[in-house]
Amino acid sequence: MTGKEAVGTLLIAACAIGSLKGQVPQSAQPKQDPTAATATPLAFETVSVKPSPPGSFPFVSAFVRNKTAPIYGLQTMVVPVQMTIAYAYHMQMSEAKATFDKQPSWVKHRIYTQTFRIEGEATHDQVREMLRTMLADRFSLQIHEFTKEGVVNRLVMSKPGVLGSKIKPHPAGANCSTQEDASVGKAPDASTPPVTNCGFSYYYLPGGVLHVALTDTTIADAGRALTSIGVGGIETKPLLDGTGLTGKYDLTLEFRPDSGSPRINPGADDGDAPTLIQALAQQLGMRLESGTGPVRIVIIDHISEPTPD
Repeated sequence: MTGKEAVGTLLIAACAIGSLKGQVPQSAQPKQDPTAATATPLAFETVSVKPSPPGSFPFVSAFVRNKTAPIYGLQTMVVPVQMTIAYAYHMQMSEAKATFDKQPSWVKHRIYTQTFRIEGEATHDQVREMLRTMLADRFSLQIHEFTKEGVVNRLVMSKPGVLGSKIKPHPAGANCSTQEDASVGKAPDASTPPVTNCGFSYYYLPGGVLHVALTDTTIADAGRALTSIGVGGIETKPLLDGTGLTGKYDLTLEFRPDSGSPRINPGADDGDAPTLIQALAQQLGMRLESGTGPVRIVIIDHISEPTPD
């Protein structure tokens, strides 16, 4: 996995994290028309979509990774359009893989700088709707979806009610760091006091071991994020929460992200770090069970390269 590919899968993981709670801004309220059959879709105040310069590195707005970050004003994402669609339609990795498998290469690999202005403050669900409007307007995106019975993974407790050492209920009113360089791809400085990073964070430890942390998350949302990291084979099936745990949690996982594939750092000593499946058991007290359940199918009926600004 190349550095850019690793970032890409981790950005999709960020896109998979659950919605932010927030007040509905007055500016984002759709106009009410008693004669209209449906409400007017929410839309950004302004939008710009341009091909990014060659060699551009993908990144997403802070609110995609950090559920507590406010969403307002000018925002920018530098990503392939597949990542925008994945966030806008709240896809798990397995759903995204099936959706984009037969799409043109530019959908998956061409990077666009997408800049948009939000009037007032919006929630994740509202921004998703605004992105869907932008995708329809600028990329002529047409999508339909349905659900069918299929093979799924369920995350369950190894021992009912017994949590592992790396997961605990989120303390009410706890503070966290919102510094980008302290939460995305950069290991903490051992000489400074440790901080708890907001939302989804990750960095590599010596030997290519991946450290992943989620703060103030439901188990269902944590499962969505973990399937999107793209390791351990769990990204090929939807993951459902079967733990019975309610409320919000803080959790960390450290594991080899290259299980079954070439090393990210060949020859490096990973200290016998566990695979993701082993880490779930050892660190969270959870395991995966294969079974049947509802599988969401998202079909792209049409997509075109974006219209110019």
